[in-house]
Amino acid sequence: MQDDAGDKGREVEVLVCRKCLTKCARSGGQDLPRWLQGELADRGLAGQVRVMPTGCMNQCPRRQVTVLVSDTEDPEGRLLLVEPRMQRDLLLKFVERRARPDAPEPLTTTASDGDAPGRGQQHLGDEAIHEERGH
Repeated sequence: MQDDAGDKGREVEVLVCRKCLTKCARSGGQDLPRWLQGELADRGLAGQVRVMPTGCMNQCPRRQVTVLVSDTEDPEGRLLLVEPRMQRDLLLKFVERRARPDAPEPLTTTASDGDAPGRGQQHLGDEAIHEERGH
């Protein structure tokens, strides 16, 4: 796949827990996969990124949705716990960076592992998305 700059991007798969979506319906969870796929399509990534609801991933966070993001370079992927309304833009940026690893860094900074408040926390912009290593 080619992105707008002509560089080869990565194939990315985003698995979103259906059970979490149902539990977070009031806080915008139910529409998260459709919204994410639409935003990615607007950025020219529709054929490169697949967003799919899946079964339970045994994380069951409160008021959050479990999302597994994997790509051709990292097939194990990253397990993210996302608040649907508060962090959906951060999730979008995270997925877009996975699809276009050579794209210029966004204006917001990503904390390095030494700056993160705790293991498993990744900062994207000013807010943290809880991240765990995939299975």
